Amino acid sequence: MARPRVHLICAAEFHDAAYARRELLGLIAEDDRIVASCTGDFHDTEALAVADLLVTYTSNVFPDDAQRTVLERWLAAGGRWLAIHGSAAYTEFRPPAVNIGGIELPGLTDTPDRQPAYMDLLGVRFVSHLAPQPITVRPVSDHPVVRGLPPFTVVDEPYVLELRGPCEVLLESRFTGEAPGYVEGPWWEDLPRPQMLRHRRGAGEILYLAPGHCCGRFDLQPFIAELPVQRGPWTDETYREIVRRSIRWGVERAVA
Repeated sequence: MARPRVHLICAAEFHDAAYARRELLGLIAEDDRIVASCTGDFHDTEALAVADLLVTYTSNVFPDDAQRTVLERWLAAGGRWLAIHGSAAYTEFRPPAVNIGGIELPGLTDTPDRQPAYMDLLGVRFVSHLAPQPITVRPVSDHPVVRGLPPFTVVDEPYVLELRGPCEVLLESRFTGEAPGYVEGPWWEDLPRPQMLRHRRGAGEILYLAPGHCCGRFDLQPFIAELPVQRGPWTDETYREIVRRSIRWGVERAVA
């Protein structure tokens, strides 16, 4: 019997991608039937072609036109994609330089829509986030990935998102406040903010999970020499169960 295959793409500037990679590979390895592959970008289209599930933990990492075409066809044929945190983010600095909380940046962080085909495929685009803080995230769907789970509180970057096409919201949160360092903001409307989405593409499906920030001591160099380690939601068992269930969702048809 063929074993299910998961392809992980993990590389995210200004994040602790090594830590996230370790945690994701550990969760994938809990199912010893899975064959896993791992890269830092979208170049390995052969690994994607035979995968049942694509997992991405990225930031400013995008497929080129040919790679995106492969990804589109793979999804249309029934592939499943779990995209986490900055996978929905294109960012660039807008001069002049600014100092945000002792961090010298070349400008405010801007999020122009410079990867529209990719964002349309994913079904969501990152716009801005508030300062890292505790947020309470609640399931608002009966989808198997979140069914029966309690609300949970984690310290993360509260993401403000733009939905691109029809999406089912699986998790949401509420928060208001400034968006220090970002062009877009502040966000004072007390609205439900989607934090996990399900988007269909042909016979394929995408789950996007916004919480997932982590940052090591040296990950904001050269802007600051060191900063406190941030593990975000990765130590929260409810969050880990959501990722675990998402992996199971991604390979369930191959297992069946």
